[in-house]
Amino acid sequence: MRLSIFFAVSSALLLSACATATVNPPLPDAARNSIASTEVVVPIRQSEIYVYVPPSTANAAGQGGLLGALVVAAINAGVDSVRTQKAETAVKPLRDALVDYKFDATLRDDVKGSLAKLPWLHTSDVRVVKEVTPASLDSALEHSKANAVLFTTADYQLSNDADILTVSLTASLFGNTDALNALRTKKTSSGRFSTDIANAIYYNTFTFVAKVPGATGDRDHNIIVWDAQNGAAMRADLALGVDKLSSMLVADLQTSAADRAAGTASTLMGAPVQIVATDSYGETVRLKAGNMEFAEKSMVAP
Repeated sequence: MRLSIFFAVSSALLLSACATATVNPPLPDAARNSIASTEVVVPIRQSEIYVYVPPSTANAAGQGGLLGALVVAAINAGVDSVRTQKAETAVKPLRDALVDYKFDATLRDDVKGSLAKLPWLHTSDVRVVKEVTPASLDSALEHSKANAVLFTTADYQLSNDADILTVSLTASLFGNTDALNALRTKKTSSGRFSTDIANAIYYNTFTFVAKVPGATGDRDHNIIVWDAQNGAAMRADLALGVDKLSSMLVADLQTSAADRAAGTASTLMGAPVQIVATDSYGETVRLKAGNMEFAEKSMVAP
C-alpha cells in the first residue's frame, strides 16, 4: 500500500526529518529496570486554539543591500501583523464554542491513564504547568522528589486555512539519579538540572492531524464547520488526538531499537516511513528521524 498524507503545517519539517539519520533513539532498555519513580509534568503554554500563520516569504533580493533588507523585514512584519489579526478574528467563534472544553485536563488525565499501563515507569504525580520557559522547566526537574521526570509538552493549532487540525506532543525523560544520568548518550554543558534535550535519557515527538469535513481553501467556511453544533467536530478530533498521542507515547516508551525496525515499509511524501498501526480512524507511521505521526482516514490515500 502506498501511504500519502498531507501535513499542511509541518510538511517542510517532515521532509527535513526524513532526510536525516535517526535522531530520536528509543528509551534504553536499562532505563526500564532503573526507574523507581517518575513525576510527569505536562507543559501547555496556550489556553485556547489558534491559527498558525506562516511568516511572509518576501526577501530583500534586489532591494539595495542591508537597507533594503531592513525595509523588506519591516514590510513583512507589518503584513504578518495584519494577517495574524485577521486569523485571530476568524477563529474567535470557534474559541467561544470551546470555552468550556478543558484541553489541559483532558490531556493530563489521558496521559496519566495511559502511562499507568507501564508499571516499570512508576508514575506518581501528573500535573499541568502553564509557565513554559527553560528556567521553569529546569526548576521542576531540580525540585522533583522522583528519580525521573517525564515532560510531555503539548500544542494544538489550525492551519492557515483552518482546514487542518494539528495536535502535537513532545516527550522528554530526564534522570534525577546518577544511575539514570549515566544512560544519557549526550550531555549539555548547562548543568545536571538543565532540561536541554542533550540531557534527556529519552526524547521524541508525536503528531496527530485531522482534516475538517468537506475542507475547502476558505478559512471562514472551515471554521464554521468546526464550530457547528457547539464545536462538535473540533471536540471530537481534539479528544481523538489526545487519545492517539498518549497511545503513541506509551507504545514508543516500550519499543526497543529492534522493534522499531519491524514496521511495514511505505513512503510519505516520497520519503521512507514505517506503518506502525492501522485502525478504523486512520494510520500511525514512524518517520526516519524516529518521530511518529497519526493521520485520520480523510488524510490518507491508498
